[in-house]
Amino acid sequence: MFKHFLTPLLLFCCLASLSAQRIDHVPGQLIVQLGADVDARKWMKDYPGPGTPRRLGRTTPILVIDFDHDAVGEKNLLRELYADSKVRLVQYNHPVTFRRQPNDLRYDDQWSFNNTGQLNGPLGADINVEPAWDVTTGGVTENGDTIVVAVIDDGADLDHEDLVANLWRNRAEIPDNGIDDDGNGYVDDIFGFDTANNDGNPETNSNHGTPVAGIIGARGNNGLGVAGINWETKLMIIRNDFFASEVEVIQAYSYVLDQRRLYKTSNGTKGAYVVVTNASWGRNYGDPADSPIWCSLYDELGEAGILNTGAVANLEIDVERDGDLPTRCTSDYLIGVTSLNTNGQKPTGRGFGATSVDLGAHAEQVLTTESGNGYGRFGGTSSATPHVAGAAALLYAAPCAAFAELLEADPAAAALYVRQILLETTAANSSLAGRTSTGGQLDVGAAMARLMSDCDACFAPTGFSVTPQAGSATALEVNYNAIASIDATELRYREVGASDWIDLGSPALPLQIDDLGTCVAYEFELRASCGGTDLPVQTLTASTDGCCVIPADFSVAAGNNLTFRATWTPNLAGEFYRVRYRQAGTENWLTRSSRNDNVIIAGGILPCTAYEFEFRTDCDTARTEFGAGLTVLSLGCGACLEESYCRPNAIDNAADWIEAVNLANLEIVVSGAQQGAYGDFTGADEVTWHRGGTYPVTLTPGTTDPRAQEVFRVYVDWNQDGIFSGSEASDNVTSNGGEAVIVDLTVPDDAELLSTRMRVLMSFLRLQGTACSNIQAGEYEDYCITVAPADSDCSAPKGLELAYDLVEDVTLLSWKASSAAGNDYQLRYRPTFGGVNWTTLDITGIETTVEGLDLCGSYDIELASLCDGTAGDFRAFTFANNCTDTEEPGLGDGDWSVFPNPAYDRVNLRTVTSLRSDRVRIYGVSGRLFVDRRPSVSDISLDVSQLPAGLYLVELTTADGRRGVKKLLKR
Repeated sequence: MFKHFLTPLLLFCCLASLSAQRIDHVPGQLIVQLGADVDARKWMKDYPGPGTPRRLGRTTPILVIDFDHDAVGEKNLLRELYADSKVRLVQYNHPVTFRRQPNDLRYDDQWSFNNTGQLNGPLGADINVEPAWDVTTGGVTENGDTIVVAVIDDGADLDHEDLVANLWRNRAEIPDNGIDDDGNGYVDDIFGFDTANNDGNPETNSNHGTPVAGIIGARGNNGLGVAGINWETKLMIIRNDFFASEVEVIQAYSYVLDQRRLYKTSNGTKGAYVVVTNASWGRNYGDPADSPIWCSLYDELGEAGILNTGAVANLEIDVERDGDLPTRCTSDYLIGVTSLNTNGQKPTGRGFGATSVDLGAHAEQVLTTESGNGYGRFGGTSSATPHVAGAAALLYAAPCAAFAELLEADPAAAALYVRQILLETTAANSSLAGRTSTGGQLDVGAAMARLMSDCDACFAPTGFSVTPQAGSATALEVNYNAIASIDATELRYREVGASDWIDLGSPALPLQIDDLGTCVAYEFELRASCGGTDLPVQTLTASTDGCCVIPADFSVAAGNNLTFRATWTPNLAGEFYRVRYRQAGTENWLTRSSRNDNVIIAGGILPCTAYEFEFRTDCDTARTEFGAGLTVLSLGCGACLEESYCRPNAIDNAADWIEAVNLANLEIVVSGAQQGAYGDFTGADEVTWHRGGTYPVTLTPGTTDPRAQEVFRVYVDWNQDGIFSGSEASDNVTSNGGEAVIVDLTVPDDAELLSTRMRVLMSFLRLQGTACSNIQAGEYEDYCITVAPADSDCSAPKGLELAYDLVEDVTLLSWKASSAAGNDYQLRYRPTFGGVNWTTLDITGIETTVEGLDLCGSYDIELASLCDGTAGDFRAFTFANNCTDTEEPGLGDGDWSVFPNPAYDRVNLRTVTSLRSDRVRIYGVSGRLFVDRRPSVSDISLDVSQLPAGLYLVELTTADGRRGVKKLLKR
């Protein structure tokens, strides 16, 4: 067991100066302000020198003293003047310049750098970069390293007039000789690399990477086109064509990492000093759990000193709920970015997330470079992200000695420091409040000012850590990094609870401390001083290895063929590891054991069933109790939740959406417009359809235009291969003027059993392509359908509902589709009193009308399925005079709702205003009761964060005795 000490990045003391600090004032001049009652003329006449004073105004007692900087010590003179009782203030003469602007021909059109209302935006709604340019315009660090930004995109126009001078060039590689001259593993990688073609040519004529590169580093002040945030920083171009596969993502980042590591090992003679990467792309709805290698690369890059920026999806989605990559990757070396328009507001159609998206940047319709040596407008989060990447690179060029020392001593800490500054100096923005981690927008000028204000600071030692020595139960290893200005460090430790410290002085690092106790906790204390001033003391506690404990990473995953795989990292003390399991809700445990790091559990596992797992470590002389409990659902539930279906791209559903889907009266989902134009209802109550049955699906559009024409199509993955094929699609059905339409879906006789996925598509005016094709306006929704064997009993339908229309004098009847084959039914009715003969109607579909009669209360009604023209068993229904079913009252689908579904941390229940909730219970699929509450309000919010992921049943009982059950998917 050990703890890693995370020190605040900047713990400093104020110093008079640092030897490498640049002079920020005019040498040989001091400005003096005399007291208000001092005669300035007399003081000047009596001034003994050195230097000559002269007045700066007629009425103010302010003057300047000019002196020979080489002959006179300016600090001594400043102190002597301060000692004069007639002098009120003394200061250096600092140069003042106009806000620096480049002379690029179209700079005035670059509103995101300096918004003067070019696109009707308010003045100052920009990234405030010009004050930063007064400090630096990029290029090299204070240590003399040439700053490189890796642009991972679809390539760039390598001949563009505004990019060519700023392209990174691999000077250690000879062009076009087919040889890996610098031994970095890549052949002829002069300007970068192309993962798409696996060669060293990232040239392209497409228009994404070139605009991105221009925002970061178009050559500034060259009298051409536009300026980048960095005027001279080098651009490493890596072409991956928006990661045709995740392999190319890893290739691209690996190339960057290889070049930075090569730069370090070669002392700068090879490789590149890459400080930041830019990813203006990603995977919509991506889950970090599905891409652990991709996400882990950001920590590796960060540890090498590379900061990373990533664009959030160009969709109106909350990535915390809906997912997104790379922004959902949890790395301290990643900055997630969304976009702001010319009015300084986040536009609709740009993703957000209170944790994973850090800030916004002004980026819509910005002017930048285009392929073909041109210039054009570019927008979205693809444009916002390079603004942040460019800002990070610009900070690396700050003429700040303290930061330069940190870059040299601990590149990883320097990357975190740049990230910290960028996020802490954002300007508040109401459209980002609660939707990004900072609630603010990029402010480059403020970030540069913050970094420069800390230039007289001394960074405390970074990376202070104490870890158990590998393979030893009695040794710990200590390490930390110290910048050059730290003149002394002192390290000491003691066993927790002891009174006496053991002093280690200023040891060579890393330090190994031997002969400690086994599984014993120790306190460590690190002291440092800078310029004779003590820095804050850093402390941490760490334990030696050898503790008999359950591995912290114990996990269980469901596998194919009804198996589970339990994994863990063995610890030093463990000799034997035991995993016990049982079906959730049962009593008896079964146990599997291993001396290694995993165990496969097979045999007797039921499909689609929740199992509980616990773990125990057996050591030499002790053992733990069983603990670290987990609940995992076995596979075999069907393709709906176990296959990875394609997700649609960004769609505009502001004016056209799916209002409701009625699944043959078995389930009705009234959804309305969904965020991101995608409704995931795979966690809703699942309906069962039988082979051979025909099920009418009623689709209701939503639209802002009552005259709109909407086109629907429905896919069902009948063979459960995770693909919506053309043979599994219905014909297109058109709705005019908001009318509901019906699609009859027949379950194939050979449809795979268990749960499969159904997708409903709706598009304005026309619908072409596949289940994941881009459509201009509309919506997608997904549902789970359970496919069951054919019904050989010709079962009668359930759920008959009646309504009498007094004006039209008709009775409206509808019922739930039965499990019988086909879509034909027989309805019969007769007067309750005195009726002998039945009136019989044969009906196709699940609704009909009976004219001229009120069937409620005075008629016997029976309903049967028709199978091959013959009626099966009839089901009788009895209704009161108000058409209410006299059976035990139930909650209708429209009476209450459960949302969000799937749920993560909380789930909400809402009933119609006429109903009062009496009791809520949540059961596991095995029948185990997890939640039992008696609320007093109709709207209920339940904390389900502690429930294991899986399928649950939510039961609601109202005060008047109604009862309903809905499924809940917990993720």
